[in-house]
Amino acid sequence: MNNLSKKLTNLRSQVQQLDKTFNELRLKNENLVTENKRLQEKLEQKLLRIKTLKEERDLIINAKSLKDVGLSSNEARHKINELVRGIDKCIAQLNQ
Repeated sequence: MNNLSKKLTNLRSQVQQLDKTFNELRLKNENLVTENKRLQEKLEQKLLRIKTLKEERDLIINAKSLKDVGLSSNEARHKINELVRGIDKCIAQLNQ
């Protein structure tokens, strides 16, 4: 009986240790999932910022090329406004 009691005590101890380890790992996993979501959102924001900057760069390049072609500043401004409206429409469609 004494041997059986020792084995049972040992088994309980192991189960308690496993339960403790499981709870620690579950908490760590929850924290990692939360951190992953935060980093995914941050990445999406950075990608959106990159896209916006690329569009601005393209507008500047187009404005310079329009001037090189010989358009007046009013014509170039009008063309830029058209491009900006087009970009705004694309952004609005992406937000839907």
